[in-house]
Amino acid sequence: MMKAYCRSRWAIWLLLATLLATGFLASWLLANSFEIVLNMWFFATAPLAVIVSIDYWRFRREWQQLQDDHPIDPVQITDPLSLAYYQKIQTLTQKLRTTRDTAHEQEQETLDTLQLWTHQIKTPLTALDLLLQVEPVNAKDARLEISKIDRYLAVMLNYLKLTTLNTDLVLTELPLKPLVNETVRDLAKLFIAKDLTVTVGPLPTVISDSQWLHFIFEQLLTNAIKYTPHGSIKIYAKGDAVMVADTGIGILAEDLPRIFEQGYSGYNGRANQKASGLGLFLSKQIAEKLGLTLTVTSEIGQGSTFAIHFPQTRWQVE
Repeated sequence: MMKAYCRSRWAIWLLLATLLATGFLASWLLANSFEIVLNMWFFATAPLAVIVSIDYWRFRREWQQLQDDHPIDPVQITDPLSLAYYQKIQTLTQKLRTTRDTAHEQEQETLDTLQLWTHQIKTPLTALDLLLQVEPVNAKDARLEISKIDRYLAVMLNYLKLTTLNTDLVLTELPLKPLVNETVRDLAKLFIAKDLTVTVGPLPTVISDSQWLHFIFEQLLTNAIKYTPHGSIKIYAKGDAVMVADTGIGILAEDLPRIFEQGYSGYNGRANQKASGLGLFLSKQIAEKLGLTLTVTSEIGQGSTFAIHFPQTRWQVE
């Protein structure tokens, strides 16, 4: 500890030694007697010894605090520079804790989402396994289950890519009618399987990212198909929004405020036992990154209407 103290105060010791040597040299040059020089040294070093003793005592106390496992009491830190270092370390430690807690929460959310997604994808996998056990294999139904598995995999891949979405955006002038028609064609097997009719009205041209907007429409349409036992689904423009309306079972009023939350599937999802709530959550997150807004209205027994609100004020309707 003494070695550490001397190393931390070396500049002060050097300055004091220089001053004392200068005083001794000045006294010698002035031809003062040896007794006078000794007295001068005594009166100079006596107060210095007291100051050094107090400084060493404080240094020793702070040094012992650093060696102990107990928290440091900032009140006992007398050196302003040491106090500044202490405060800086405390700030960095708090940031580290916050970062660690955030990372832990994100990791837990990812694990929970994977668990929900795993439960969801088991349904088409089990159905496919049963279909393959029956001869002859119903190729139509098997392809339908495979398409479901493919979409579930796409959902998870997009979930994992969500953190890098800002760097993945390619904004272009985008006619919505061809994009929606393509999405409907991709989901044609699901529409046919439930004998649902789909109508696509005139839609605008907007500035957006085709890949991610396609994903949003796919999730909204898949959700509409899932909860529409019979009837129709319509996609049309209204005001500043593109609407996806179905004639399905509807959503409970108490579920509407939380419908876009991660992992929340509501009463319909729990009753259906095939929903993880991941698709609508991702759609909401992606829409926000695209500068869009997702809203929903619903009435039990009448159906639900999801709206994608675009920021454009002037539309070119096809």
